[in-house]
Amino acid sequence: MYEGVTYDKLVKGMLDTALAETSTALDTREGSMLWYGVAPAAVELNNLYIQLDWVLDQSFADTATRPYLIRRAAERGMAPYAATPSVIRAKVTPTGFQLPLGSRFSLGEVNFAVTEAEGTDFYQLTCETAGEAGNTLGGNLVPIEYIPGLQSVTVAGLLVPGDDEEETEHFRQRYIESFSSMAYGGNIAQYKEWVAMQDGVGPCRITPVWAGGGSVKVELLDSTGEIPSDELISRVQTALDPTQNHGEGVGLAPIGHTVTVAAPQADEIDLSAGLLAGIDTAAAKANAEAAARQYLLELREKWEDEDAVVRYSGMMAALSGAEGIIDVSNLLINGGTANVSCDGVPVEGTFAFTEII
Repeated sequence: MYEGVTYDKLVKGMLDTALAETSTALDTREGSMLWYGVAPAAVELNNLYIQLDWVLDQSFADTATRPYLIRRAAERGMAPYAATPSVIRAKVTPTGFQLPLGSRFSLGEVNFAVTEAEGTDFYQLTCETAGEAGNTLGGNLVPIEYIPGLQSVTVAGLLVPGDDEEETEHFRQRYIESFSSMAYGGNIAQYKEWVAMQDGVGPCRITPVWAGGGSVKVELLDSTGEIPSDELISRVQTALDPTQNHGEGVGLAPIGHTVTVAAPQADEIDLSAGLLAGIDTAAAKANAEAAARQYLLELREKWEDEDAVVRYSGMMAALSGAEGIIDVSNLLINGGTANVSCDGVPVEGTFAFTEII
């Protein structure tokens, strides 16, 4: 708003005013007594206008920095989603060994604590560091304190992904959208809000009246864009509408709403292609596979708002853009060259890449 108010304009305005107040010719050149009289004041005024412009930006949600965006959203009862810890499944040996609850283990730069027994030889461990730090770890966990009789504890899978604190731009968009999509009374917008509040949850789809009046189907992916674990589905189910109390309003869902939480159908995508590589063949194939997985992940992340279509051109572009790939030939997606429309979400099937000689 005040971009046009510059130091030079302020100095000129002050000098012009001084000249207008007297009929005597005054020296207004830089370095003159009059110039020295107004220049310091112009600097301070210019700084004041800069601060005023900054204050004005903090008054509106679309330009506010994070601290002031949070204060603005608080007036609407909203706050950024806090960071949450990951939960992993671990296998214990020897068979039948009872791992004490609360036992602490280190893995890489983070620690985990045993929080729940899961049948024979398996336990759930929760990361002591909130965020994504505990999501992509694997291998053997090292006990922080000696546990007699314990041989090994090995990561067997990620149950609930950890999430970092909600990013500023995502929070800004959620706040702005809250004015055009009112969440109330168990409508679709409110179900999406309830699901987004759960730890480790990513994109979701809400299907109302999918099996008769009062029925609601919630399909979701985890926060990494992958098919959710049974444990994550169970946690969201319990939060919304516990299975043993369907429709009774014990969870977040209103009385009379029977909610079914499930993973979307996983449609496997098989790829085959010839690769002309400019680097080591094994590295080129690994890069091509990573590019294909990333393309499928991007489709899954958009699945909440649009049906997933694996486009031939899109996959060709993804493979061609992989590091070390010079050319791609004879690309087949599920055995053909047509786009593949998914009933659910696309997931990695069989990737068969060969070298073009």
